[in-house]
Amino acid sequence: MGIRVRIRLLMEEKGMETAALVNSGFESSEPDICIPIGLAKRMGLWPSLKFESEEASTAGGEVSIFRLPVKAEVQLILNGEVRASFPCNIIVNPYVEEVLLSDYLIDELGIIPISFRKGLWRHRTDNEDVVRESEGPQYWR
Repeated sequence: MGIRVRIRLLMEEKGMETAALVNSGFESSEPDICIPIGLAKRMGLWPSLKFESEEASTAGGEVSIFRLPVKAEVQLILNGEVRASFPCNIIVNPYVEEVLLSDYLIDELGIIPISFRKGLWRHRTDNEDVVRESEGPQYWR
């Protein structure tokens, strides 16, 4: 099942709320969020005249991804309210259909996995007896 959380991605005056997959395998030394081309188009970010292309190792092999030179912020939304927020880098990956949070952002947003298989998690500010259920997947094609 995986763990998915509700986020809001903000850039300049644009914002979009969506589910995001908590992907512990998306290791990054920076606060990266990976978005599908469908979401990038919806936010007016793609096609972009400026981007840095780089190769990334994924479970499916080496792929080309595109780092956008924009300032963005990701907010963790719980019960309609912002529980945490952090500046982030936006990476567009043409091979994914849902938003992926890097391990860096998972930590900064305070997301604590309880069970990946069951889709259970808590926030670092929650009491230890709080168990949150995963959001449903949201695909951007």
